Amino acid sequence: MSDKKLFKFKVDEDKFEEIESRGYKRAVKSFQNKFNKLKEVWVSWDKQPYGEPKLQKLPLGRKKRINKW
Repeated sequence: MSDKKLFKFKVDEDKFEEIESRGYKRAVKSFQNKFNKLKEVWVSWDKQPYGEPKLQKLPLGRKKRINKW
């Protein structure tokens, strides 16, 4: 039995991208490598209660800060 979950990302009105991953963050990071122009995406997965999608702002991850003196 696999511990991976299936995440569905809504790219367009009728186009979905499915990614199988162990965690939410890993799935979002692999998605944003493929579609790096998007600023936000709707995400749903099978273990989520009531099947409501989540709006995820992209890029997800560490932001580099440059201190300007």
